[in-house]
Amino acid sequence: MIVTRSWLNEWIDLKGITTEDLCKTFNSIGLEVDSLISYDIPKKVVFGRVLECEKHPDADKLNVCQVDIGSSTRQIVCGASNVRAGLDVVVATIGAVMSNGLTIKPVKLRGIDSEGMICSASEIGMPDFCPGILELDSSVGTFKIGEEVCENEIFSDAIIEIELTANRGDCLSIRGVARDLAAAYDRPLKKHKREEDDDNR
Repeated sequence: MIVTRSWLNEWIDLKGITTEDLCKTFNSIGLEVDSLISYDIPKKVVFGRVLECEKHPDADKLNVCQVDIGSSTRQIVCGASNVRAGLDVVVATIGAVMSNGLTIKPVKLRGIDSEGMICSASEIGMPDFCPGILELDSSVGTFKIGEEVCENEIFSDAIIEIELTANRGDCLSIRGVARDLAAAYDRPLKKHKREEDDDNR
């Protein structure tokens, strides 16, 4: 059974409970944690929107972008082929320390000032599941321009794989797993409205 911290949080309030403590609790109630993958997005990496995108005057493969990062608009030179105006993106702002140790600083690229970096998935420590920079839309849930990505639970999440024994069929659903956690932490399950399929009405 594979669950994520954000998914569990839809069923039980995990405020104040670290992912490490969550895994220890799983093990203590007989739901052995087989693997854990955590995604920790660096600080100062925010959601942004490309307002304008023009070809660099002195480089064929570079674009000069005006990017809204919530608190201000920054000029960023980007070499990704999929960058374009109107795109919601992930932006490493000045001072961000990336997962590879790179610190984002103001630079000049072919004579044009650039204040930040529009990021690909791998550049913020996530699996490289798409070419070029990340293109954000409603499929990733709700986000606010200028919000730090690490504060958004869809991006800064943990994937927990639980090894279930044959006698734990009650935990083959997210509700079953959350019910056991709720009992362990003495916290109530959140109410969910059940929607029946049209065929069953």
